[in-house]
Amino acid sequence: MIERIDGICYKNMIDYGVRNLEIHCDILNGLNVFPVPDGDTGTNLVMTVKNGLKAIEDAGEDIAPVAQKFARAIVFGARGNSGVISSQFFKGISEYFAKSDKVDIELFVCALEKGVKAAYEAVAVPSEGTILTVIREATQYVRDNLQKITSINSLVELFLEQARISLENTPDLLPVLKDAGVVDSGGAGIVFFFEGVKKYLDGEKLDVSGKAVKDNYVNYLDFNRQSKFYGYCTECLIQLTDAKLGCDGNFDYESFKGELSQLGDSIVTSFDDSKIRVHIHSFTPERVLDFCHRFGEFLSVKIENMSVQHTENQKEIMVAAKRGDCSFSIVAVAPDKLLGRMFIDMGADAVVISSENISAEDYIKAMDKTSAGEILIFPNNANTVLAAMQAAGLYEKAKVTVLKCKDIAKCYSALAIVDYDETNVEAVTEAVNETIENVYTITIARSVRTMTYSEIKIEENDYIAMDGDDILVAGKTLQDTAWEVIDKTMAENERSIINLFYGLNVLEAQLEYIEEKIREKYMYCEICRIPTEERIYDLSVSFE
Repeated sequence: MIERIDGICYKNMIDYGVRNLEIHCDILNGLNVFPVPDGDTGTNLVMTVKNGLKAIEDAGEDIAPVAQKFARAIVFGARGNSGVISSQFFKGISEYFAKSDKVDIELFVCALEKGVKAAYEAVAVPSEGTILTVIREATQYVRDNLQKITSINSLVELFLEQARISLENTPDLLPVLKDAGVVDSGGAGIVFFFEGVKKYLDGEKLDVSGKAVKDNYVNYLDFNRQSKFYGYCTECLIQLTDAKLGCDGNFDYESFKGELSQLGDSIVTSFDDSKIRVHIHSFTPERVLDFCHRFGEFLSVKIENMSVQHTENQKEIMVAAKRGDCSFSIVAVAPDKLLGRMFIDMGADAVVISSENISAEDYIKAMDKTSAGEILIFPNNANTVLAAMQAAGLYEKAKVTVLKCKDIAKCYSALAIVDYDETNVEAVTEAVNETIENVYTITIARSVRTMTYSEIKIEENDYIAMDGDDILVAGKTLQDTAWEVIDKTMAENERSIINLFYGLNVLEAQLEYIEEKIREKYMYCEICRIPTEERIYDLSVSFE
């Protein structure tokens, strides 16, 4: 039994917690309130805690410096709302640990209480039935039963006992969970983490072979019968062989490249020591492989459908040319390069390109690319707002304001009205927030499971139209679902502008159908199409 925690023990506790999160990552990602393929709580939690773990790989026995390093690193690497909340929880714990050479039972309980307080303070309007409820009730249970605790092992066991009960009760506190038939994913992540901690304390082994969370994600659900096809990214490594080259053994590299250019584009090749590496975008990869096979044998082959999401999680920052003297800079987030370039053209100084949730550190890197004394951040995703606010609190080189912008449609409209000659940044912020509040956005995506939500019956592969945390309608086709929700919205509050942000899987005929229906009934409404490279959400419809 362990009675005190030193630096090495704390590092190992975190390591086992992360490993158990990795084992259950797919389960956490599947605990998605809405049946759209964007569940990423597990990935966010793993990457958040891993960022802190990397900072303490050389942990020594003294817990104070270990806890201090972990507290700072986990905050910088926090991703997604659950990641940010949990980072504050662990930061609060670690900061309290840093007050002592070794952590005993009483200090651990106080640290848990400090962590709960920090987590609640991270959220402007705390919601029960979430990760917050799980950590608060589990911590209070430990405090109430302190007399039963004889070791760190029994403390963690009591924490887990109540955490599991609290997790099972989350649907009773949050109707959206009950409608979806799931428990809170962030709370489940806390349970899995502390289950890993318990395994370490009890001396159990934890096998994560084949379960490591990597920074890539492939979503095969976003390619279907109606999808646009963009060809294949084909890569191969070929070893030239005498058997294939013939008696003279000669190989004409220039001729090889010339023939290859007839089979596709975006070609990159290298030739070194009788090996050829090929990268090509082609609609006929079988012809590419057949051609290459004439000269030797394959050492490796990779073919990826370019219409399917292959995200390597490497975030790019687009930076605009310097605007000259301006009293403020703008940092925005975009899910793809097409939108990123549009935001740059509309006046943004730096845009973080990522289809996944970004961390406070990503925001800070983007802010470092700007030069003004004040910075306005457009998070453009409800799941990155907390990370943006965390980054704003950490940034010391400029005054940072996080705008109330939770989607790309609102950003598009707000950037259009920014007055870059205005020196009163407060006035700019007020005008931008007013525009954001006047834009109403609906997103439409394919359902990946059958469910009932507020009496709306949803079948797998149905299209669902959502207003934030509320499912509005469901339908069998994209165009009919879009028109139904557009018509309902206009009937309630007719607007003069409708913007259609359409993704890669949307067909021209579908857009024409939607536009025709709008013009038939709302002839004075202005309709604007904006292309994106989005693969999960087929349409984002904004009303102004």
